[in-house]
Amino acid sequence: MRKEFLAVFSGFPDHHFSAEITERLRLELTRRKSIVFITACPLAYEQNDDDCDGMHEMFAEQGLPFEKHYVIDKRTEPSLAKELVEHADCIFLMGGGVCEEQLDLIREKGCYEALLHCHAAIFGVSAGSMNMAKNTVDFFESMEPIEGLGLTDFTVSCHHDPENQWRYEQTLRMSEDRVVYAMEDMSALFIKDGKVDLVGKIYRVENRNLRLLTKDDMKMSMNHIEKYKKYFTKEYLMGPNSFRLLDELIRRSPESACFDRTLDLGCGFALTSLFIANETDAKHVYAFDLWVPATENYLRIQDNGLEDKIIPIHGDAMDMPFAEDYFDTIISVDAYHYFGCKEGVFTEKILPYVKKGGFVMIVVPGLKEQPQGELKQVFETWAEGDDSELFKTAAWWENLLKEECKDQCSIEVKEADCYDIAWQEWFASGHEYGIRDQEFLDQGLYDILNFLLIYVRKE
Repeated sequence: MRKEFLAVFSGFPDHHFSAEITERLRLELTRRKSIVFITACPLAYEQNDDDCDGMHEMFAEQGLPFEKHYVIDKRTEPSLAKELVEHADCIFLMGGGVCEEQLDLIREKGCYEALLHCHAAIFGVSAGSMNMAKNTVDFFESMEPIEGLGLTDFTVSCHHDPENQWRYEQTLRMSEDRVVYAMEDMSALFIKDGKVDLVGKIYRVENRNLRLLTKDDMKMSMNHIEKYKKYFTKEYLMGPNSFRLLDELIRRSPESACFDRTLDLGCGFALTSLFIANETDAKHVYAFDLWVPATENYLRIQDNGLEDKIIPIHGDAMDMPFAEDYFDTIISVDAYHYFGCKEGVFTEKILPYVKKGGFVMIVVPGLKEQPQGELKQVFETWAEGDDSELFKTAAWWENLLKEECKDQCSIEVKEADCYDIAWQEWFASGHEYGIRDQEFLDQGLYDILNFLLIYVRKE
């Protein structure tokens, strides 16, 4: 469930908010009747009371007092915990403990659903910030991810300190399987209406490469998306927001990727083709689709002044009319699974058309785990029979492509971070299929589905 205002903090070693953080809190916290602190140390009662009072005082000293403040720990009755969350104006997920213990406490007290559906602003610090993510990695305990609350798409490593070699190495290890945001103390990420604002020093870390984020990075990322918001409607969206999926696919692509001549395979209304043409260095984009007529897409391309850059083509992916070794990159967003699950399709029908050293980049809906029992029945009803066979795990796709490609290609499969917002914007479009999807995903499917980013480099 997408919340109205979220704040992700690393830590406050001096027990004070910075001026920049305070300014944003004043803007957002206009209603301050109740703040609820949820501990990461469920049995440390005296410490929890002191921390709760201390954090409340941090707000009060900046002229942001709450009329009442409460702490939820092991002492709290489940009915009271749920009531406190439902009526809070701000919920603060505390740090100082083990991530999994806080998550267990939230579920044990029956607060999970209340937390997702409450009207409160939700903040996290340290372990609390880590638990706000869809996937939480507490490297003090294990490098294996655990399921977080799913409030944000940011997997964070808090208290980042370049001088602390052990912590630095742990963050690099985390980044081998996912994008990590390493936050120095006194930093913050503020999230509202899909926009992300940055305070302090935060680093983006992927594949052990670390880069300092800037406010311009955040603005640039948002500007990419903001330009296309007029298409976030039931008239244009055909499923979970393809702009979000494509944006992440491109942002996380290997540095050596070239988009000069790009095939957008299964482009639908050619909206993804518009994005590729505008947001990459592509000189020519071929908008290729079986179901939407090329003439219809050409009119849309003309309306955007891109008729010299985008070439619309009506055709079948199983019989493409291109020369071999023609494209620098082939991109397919939320389409490839409809025809590519069969062995031999990739190497016979797709790979021949990309140059050596070029890439095929694919986004498909996938599974974190196979549905079981009643959830399997829900899944098969939602996916309408045979379509349920099109949803595969990351391991399945990796095995299929490695078996097909042998030593022709290098292959990488990643889980997308934009899962939540891509679905939420589809639900919000008002499309009848979006409404139906939400009804089924709310029955438990939301927790087992994902989106997969697949990168194949032709050697």
